[in-house]
Amino acid sequence: MATSVKKQPTLDTDRLRLRPFRTSDLKTLHALYGDPENLRYWGVSPSPDLDTTRKMMRWHLGYHPAHYVIWAVEERSSKRVVGMINYHRREKREKRVDVGWLILPEHQSKGYMTEAGRALLRHLIDDLKVHKVEALIRAVNKPSAALAKRLGFRLEGGPIRDRWLVSGAWHSVMIYGLIAGEER
Repeated sequence: MATSVKKQPTLDTDRLRLRPFRTSDLKTLHALYGDPENLRYWGVSPSPDLDTTRKMMRWHLGYHPAHYVIWAVEERSSKRVVGMINYHRREKREKRVDVGWLILPEHQSKGYMTEAGRALLRHLIDDLKVHKVEALIRAVNKPSAALAKRLGFRLEGGPIRDRWLVSGAWHSVMIYGLIAGEER
């Protein structure tokens, strides 16, 4: 008997749809990754041009649930992509994953990432049976730290010195953790 190909799940909330990226999302993806100010706290260098972002798109189009999954965060009413959210560094034996999020500046402070984060946590804990979710956040990234706390994460330690090499500079991060049952 043939096994069915698993598809990336779509996660719906009141205002958002977390869905797989599409090739038609390239310009929005470049807006997310091409803006140095928007990526000032992120663990990768800004994308210098659309061709580089096009190469990055391969990661976003792939579905690799044993390792990572990236969702486009789309406003349900307008069908516009406003950000991305993912899990990565999945450790299946330890039932642990890392998460990350990024939103376009014009959509910040609307509660979108809190809503998307709750949907992702439900999927990770209820569907994938993850026990622990971690987020690495630079100490200067106050909005992301506040989001992690709203979602139920606790500051567990840090700074973890020189964890990320971005554009030739080392950055230290704080580690936030959430155990299944602690989500809000």
